[in-house]
Amino acid sequence: MLQAVERATGGWGLALHFFRVPWIMDGPWYVTWMTSFVLLVLFFGYGMWYGLVYRRWSVPGLVTFIAAQVLVALAAVVPVSLTHHWAAVGQFFTMITAPALTSVLAAVAVALGLGGLTTIRRVTI
Repeated sequence: MLQAVERATGGWGLALHFFRVPWIMDGPWYVTWMTSFVLLVLFFGYGMWYGLVYRRWSVPGLVTFIAAQVLVALAAVVPVSLTHHWAAVGQFFTMITAPALTSVLAAVAVALGLGGLTTIRRVTI
C-alpha cells in the first residue's frame, strides 16, 4: 500500500525511493513480493546460522565461522583485484535481471536452510 502512495506522490514529492527501490522492485507486484520474501528468508537464514554456530560451538566456533566468511570473501575479492576485472563484475550486476538474481539468492537461502536443519539437529539444549 505504501508503494502505491510513493508512486502517486512521485516519491514523496522529492523523488525518493523507499518502498519501491528501482531495479530490484521495479517490476510487477508479484516480482516485488518474491524479491522481498527471498531477501527476508535469506537474511533470516544468515542470522540463524550465527545463533546455531554460537549455540553449538560457543565463542571459538563463532570466531572460526566469522574468520571462514572473511576468507571466502577474500578468495572472491583478491583474484578480481589482482586481475583488474572489477568492470566485468560491475557489468555482470548491471546486466542481470532482478528475477534472475532473486532465483540465485533463493537457491542460497534454500542451501542455508537445509544446512541449518542438519546443524540444529545436533545442537544441545
